[in-house]
Amino acid sequence: MHLQAEAGLSEAQATQLRACLAQQLADSGYIMKNFGVHLAIGAVFAFDAIPLPLGTLGRVGWVIFARVTETLRGNLERARVHSLRVLLVAAIPLLGYVAYLVPLRRDHRELAFLLANHSWLSLTGASYEQFVATRSGFVARIARRLVPLPWQAPPH
Repeated sequence: MHLQAEAGLSEAQATQLRACLAQQLADSGYIMKNFGVHLAIGAVFAFDAIPLPLGTLGRVGWVIFARVTETLRGNLERARVHSLRVLLVAAIPLLGYVAYLVPLRRDHRELAFLLANHSWLSLTGASYEQFVATRSGFVARIARRLVPLPWQAPPH
């Protein structure tokens, strides 16, 4: 992985990210599976006549179902992944597909940063950091709140 080229990092920042990446990947498996479910819901409803309402209802339903299921199983740590914030983001058309960035950035900031940069680069040819740098103040603040720099203080 070319961390410096993808995200415009210094050598020290890239080294710091490489050092923690393996552990964060191992620790974030449950969150990433749910992230994948949201993307699959998008794929299922992408070609439907009314994809936005059905995709949004599917994402919201998944968050509620997963929260209830994990609570009934007594796994409160997993239930915590399906928080009210995740539910609220999941309810926003289009943006809701990345709702699981909320718990990912909370627990694995570096991984959320790398995922956003790599995904954005794959989709657009530019890194997420380049996207943030070229946006207006309002959009840049929202983008930075969604995917903060890993070496900054956590957003409140």
